[in-house]
Amino acid sequence: MPIQSLSDLQAAFDAGQWHLQRFQKNAGTAHALQWADPTFASGQPAYDAHVGTPMVFTPCVAQKNDAIYFPGIQPGQHRHLTSATFWSNQGTYNGAGSIVIFDLLGYYPLIDGDSTDLQEADNTLTLPRYTDGEGVGLVIVNHVAPALQGGQAIIAYTDSKGVAQSITVGVPNNGQNLVCSGVRNSTATDVGPLTVSLANGTTGVRSIDSIQYTTPPGGLHCAYLVKPLATCLTGDSLVAVEKEFFSRNAVHCPRIHDGAWLGWFDRIGSGTSRSVSWFGNFVFAWN
Repeated sequence: MPIQSLSDLQAAFDAGQWHLQRFQKNAGTAHALQWADPTFASGQPAYDAHVGTPMVFTPCVAQKNDAIYFPGIQPGQHRHLTSATFWSNQGTYNGAGSIVIFDLLGYYPLIDGDSTDLQEADNTLTLPRYTDGEGVGLVIVNHVAPALQGGQAIIAYTDSKGVAQSITVGVPNNGQNLVCSGVRNSTATDVGPLTVSLANGTTGVRSIDSIQYTTPPGGLHCAYLVKPLATCLTGDSLVAVEKEFFSRNAVHCPRIHDGAWLGWFDRIGSGTSRSVSWFGNFVFAWN
């Protein structure tokens, strides 16, 4: 049964049905005022370049050290993320930062940033979780080969209602392994952790159907389909920040499905671009 009350949460801990998982990601691409994906850094969980066959949807079902580990549960039980702790070594205070914790459902790798041809997606494989696409977001990351300039792309996708949609998004040149999902339909450099400029009325993405660059940014890109689970804010350098979800998230501890590929995007605050290592832990409980 889901954890819906404080007594449910206490019962899970009293029964020993909980787990603390430590993580440690080494410094990756230097950034500030930009969203980064620590997946591309070494550490634990392991480095993952998100490669495969170009534009073929690759579902993500985590095993062992692929992503944040959590133990299995019995049929009929529900697993929840009850708290998360993040600590970074920015060196000096870099302003308040943000974290978005997500379940990576899958990705379309090796999108050719040098081409203006229509790049059609292969969706033979489908979403492994949240299969209707409700609440699923779209993120583009510059990976493997660096971009050369800001670009623009037309993305055709199928929304969570099964309706074909199309949007034009900016693809800013934000550096290798950084999020480059424009929040506007221009080459403006502002980005969000998700491509927020989806068509009006869209409440989720089921699949990407094609991508076509009208202004090619160069390099290679990867399009993620993610289910955002939680957010938290970071503070001063070297100060650990904990988010306890039951009391600080409207009595809601995000449910973690079997196979969930847990990761996060981080955005450090103002200041000089710097490489940031991350340390911390996730706490899970189930009932």
